[in-house]
Amino acid sequence: MSHDAQEFFDFDEQDQPRRTRAGGWRIVLVVLLGVVVSLIFAVASLLAFDKAGRLADWAGHSMVVSGTYQTMTHDLVTKDFNGIYAGIMPDNDLLEDHPFDNELNDPVKVEVGDQITFRGSETGQQDSDFPEAVDALLAVEDGQLRVMETDDPGSYGEGITDSTVTGQRVKAAVLAGLALLSLAGTVWGVRAVNRHTR
Repeated sequence: MSHDAQEFFDFDEQDQPRRTRAGGWRIVLVVLLGVVVSLIFAVASLLAFDKAGRLADWAGHSMVVSGTYQTMTHDLVTKDFNGIYAGIMPDNDLLEDHPFDNELNDPVKVEVGDQITFRGSETGQQDSDFPEAVDALLAVEDGQLRVMETDDPGSYGEGITDSTVTGQRVKAAVLAGLALLSLAGTVWGVRAVNRHTR
């Protein structure tokens, strides 16, 4: 064997471990990326399913009040603060039989067009942490009309219906499907990188 041929084989033997190490790093990166993306979709899906379960309890007997930010008050559970919002009570049959509990004062009987204040569900430490406008979802709990949660304007439509719950469940299912697709893509990516680096 010539001297040049021997050098070629020696170079090839030295290059092989380098390609293997590079392939190993690519596989690690593919796995990490795939796991992170899959976890994001999986967590989003679980949160969406959880929200669908909550909304199902209020379907058909809820109402929505739009509110604008006024000030903040101590949260009832944590050391943070909740925003206080003001709004106008819309027309709804729930007002006839249930006093309104804003979690700020004693429950009172309210009528259509009355100005109300209510505690938002968002938490923060200063005024800038709270949105200027929210929609509050009101439903009956323990015989009183209460704010169940607040969210961006338009989040609840005119109130929670069966179709709202169905839409939320479909969203959760789509997110779960994306999580599975991401996992499948990760497995495919690992195999592709592994084949390429052999």
